[in-house]
Amino acid sequence: MKAFIAIHRKYRLWGFMPKKPVGVLSLGILIIVLAVSAAAFAANILVNVPEIFSLTLILFGFWIIVLAGIRTANPEQYGGGAFNTFSGGILITTLGVVWLFHIRALLVEYLLVALLLVVGILVVVAGVRAWRK
Repeated sequence: MKAFIAIHRKYRLWGFMPKKPVGVLSLGILIIVLAVSAAAFAANILVNVPEIFSLTLILFGFWIIVLAGIRTANPEQYGGGAFNTFSGGILITTLGVVWLFHIRALLVEYLLVALLLVVGILVVVAGVRAWRK
């Protein structure tokens, strides 16, 4: 068994496993974000219960953007790139903002346009990045 572990550490047989797993850290951040969202609801900052989940999406999307910055500083051989992580964070944050605005009936006419605009910009940037390579 020790030989298998040594080989695994040397050759990284499971390529999808990051060198520094952030799964536990991200789970802790998610729990903290849920606690902050529930506290905002308890303090009457949020009016409806679904706003808890939209605020959770917004804040956790920011965490994913921070993870993209960490990935830029410490890239991994087999992990997804920092751009993929950043794009996911932007999409989750945008979805949370659109959902929150929809719940509060703010700018309802422009929500689909805003969501499509963000997705379109990310697709264009991804296309330009692929074209340059």
